[in-house]
Amino acid sequence: MRADSGGRTLTSAALLLLCTLPSALLAQGLPSWIIAPAAKDSLARLWAESIAANREHVGCLGGSLGLDTVRIEQVILLDDAPGDSLNAPAELSLATCGPPQWIGTVHSHVRSTDDPSPAPHFSGSDRVVMSVWSEKWRSRGAFCVLYSERGARCEVYPSGRPAIPIPPRSD
Repeated sequence: MRADSGGRTLTSAALLLLCTLPSALLAQGLPSWIIAPAAKDSLARLWAESIAANREHVGCLGGSLGLDTVRIEQVILLDDAPGDSLNAPAELSLATCGPPQWIGTVHSHVRSTDDPSPAPHFSGSDRVVMSVWSEKWRSRGAFCVLYSERGARCEVYPSGRPAIPIPPRSD
């Protein structure tokens, strides 16, 4: 376990982040996110492993997605997903993290470039992956990016509207 400058472990800092996430989202008028203790532990592990390896890590989110509440009950880390400090390839998560067991994906944003500041938002590439996931699984999805030991951004995609059916592909 690595300790930050305040002496806390990264795991406890990540758990603090995940405990405060639902209230921060409520304040923004977004869906409530309820994260089970086991899922919090897995998300903390994902962040800690990302920092230790200095590269992004990816996982699947399991739970339920309602109109006003997202429940994350479990998270699995995709240890074999290759990645570097600037991206987390989506092929494995797109193939693995689908319904009914999984409702979306999570990945970390870890920087090892000349800009050490966190990337507290979904990148354009992340949004493409969210769209591809939604089309592939014909479902709305829950997506999170961890960008520091205390920061995460989670969204439902497509957002701002009830679940919409995506027509079957003709291929």
